[in-house]
Amino acid sequence: MDLTPSLVNAARALAKIDRQQLAAKAGLEVDTLANFEDGLSDLDAAARDKLRQAIEHFGVEFLPPTDAGPGLRLKFNEQETGQLLGWEGEGGMPGEDDVP
Repeated sequence: MDLTPSLVNAARALAKIDRQQLAAKAGLEVDTLANFEDGLSDLDAAARDKLRQAIEHFGVEFLPPTDAGPGLRLKFNEQETGQLLGWEGEGGMPGEDDVP
């Protein structure tokens, strides 16, 4: 899937991060990211790859394109998944849960 300015903008909104946070994680200048998102300049393949990895780090998953076009969704990151797994069994041994 091609990383477009609108996908990057939507990914930031979904992850609730600003350009500074995404640029720092991707190793890009904020102005470079802003110019890409605003459609004023393009990024080379290496920068796009770093940008995609940074977006995925913040918990956004790219969905394969369909007839409706490409998509995004928010997923749990590794830290959140670990926390969820730690909650299993917090209430003790499960009992019978049939409601009379």
